[in-house]
Amino acid sequence: MRAGWLAGLLFFCLPLFCLPLAASPRVVSLAPFLTDMAVQLGAVDQLVGVLDDGQLPAVLDAVPRVGSHQSLSRELILAQQPDLVLAWTSGNPPDLLSALESWGIRVERFDPQRLADISQMTLQLGELLNANAAADTLLADFQDQLAMLRRPLTEDAPKVFIQLWNDPLYTVSNNQLIGDALQHCGARNVFASLPILAPQVGRESVLAADPDVIVVLDDSAADQHPWLQQWRQFPQMKAVRGDGLKVLDGESLVRPTPAIINGLQTLCALVEGSR
Repeated sequence: MRAGWLAGLLFFCLPLFCLPLAASPRVVSLAPFLTDMAVQLGAVDQLVGVLDDGQLPAVLDAVPRVGSHQSLSRELILAQQPDLVLAWTSGNPPDLLSALESWGIRVERFDPQRLADISQMTLQLGELLNANAAADTLLADFQDQLAMLRRPLTEDAPKVFIQLWNDPLYTVSNNQLIGDALQHCGARNVFASLPILAPQVGRESVLAADPDVIVVLDDSAADQHPWLQQWRQFPQMKAVRGDGLKVLDGESLVRPTPAIINGLQTLCALVEGSR
């Protein structure tokens, strides 16, 4: 349930008193997915600074950049005189965020790792950006499409290995967004129970798990992808015998916004085709 806000105003509290944010706050976004959310909510005019990941849409050409993932600048952030900073809990330096708060700037942290988290974040950002109507519409469409794609996890559900990187091998657990998406599609992640979000695994562990499908996440969707070629050296694997070696554009599944539904549709179709 969304928190109620008095007379449509947003508030942040200093130790001794509270101050209202402006009806259209000056916003700095420190994560690509939060910038995407501002665009999807029609709040581009509120953005006065964004992190530059090299993939910003043209609609943001006039918005100042405040650094990249490895070089966020306190000075550039402060120069934009923001009322609100949208931050990525696990992706932004904690000392930077604490410093901004110590200077009286409101910092809201987000770190969605499951599909349900995207729904909650959409509502929160709708409140923060005075875009409740847009958030409600975006959320309703997202949840409708999620419901259509959901599949039960049956006994004969295909076993899937998600490959993030090749050397060393990295995958995902079900605590991570892609793992949650895989489960939503009715597939079993062979490394679902590992305790960290993106664990490193050995090739021998993949061979022992013997997945029905191996999905390489890369933006080069080619059947002859070199990572897949390496798996073809093991013809005894079910994924090799059953034409279960697939490539999926990773960009469509890594940004936790309602637009992830496009990547989820492709992933679910891939899972269905492997049954």
